[in-house]
Amino acid sequence: MSARQMKLGLFLWATGHHIAAWRHPDAHVTAGIDIDHYIKLARTAEAAKFDMIFCEDAAGLREANINIASQTSRSIGFEPISLLSALAAQTERIGLVSTASTSYNEPYGLARAFASLDNLSSGRAGWNLVTSASPIEAANFGSTGLRPHADRYERAREFATVITSLW
Repeated sequence: MSARQMKLGLFLWATGHHIAAWRHPDAHVTAGIDIDHYIKLARTAEAAKFDMIFCEDAAGLREANINIASQTSRSIGFEPISLLSALAAQTERIGLVSTASTSYNEPYGLARAFASLDNLSSGRAGWNLVTSASPIEAANFGSTGLRPHADRYERAREFATVITSLW
């Protein structure tokens, strides 16, 4: 019988996963735009034998209410594929995974971005395929609402087929 092995991933979020973590006196409140902060996290994860680092993304703010949005640090940060490309040059083996939505991207551009990351990292890129489900994201692209769930997932299936064919 083969041995089972746990896979570990580090979900990178600049100041942590608590919405108010940036308010802690010791927090690095500009971590979301500090490449050295991410390099340190990636190298630490790699040294600890983690299998991957993961960056999620959204094509819009996470909160429409300005009073609530102003109380979180989650509105500031690097675009994930660019960030992971920079981290590729600073690491050797750890996987580099990013969310990318099929709702507000086009297959050729996304295929090219992930192929670039994969080549820059010597084969360490990964794609967390999602369909966007936020009305705030839809509004950023001139839509008055979300496409129906079934339509978003049909587009995602076709999108994945096109991208893998391009690769």
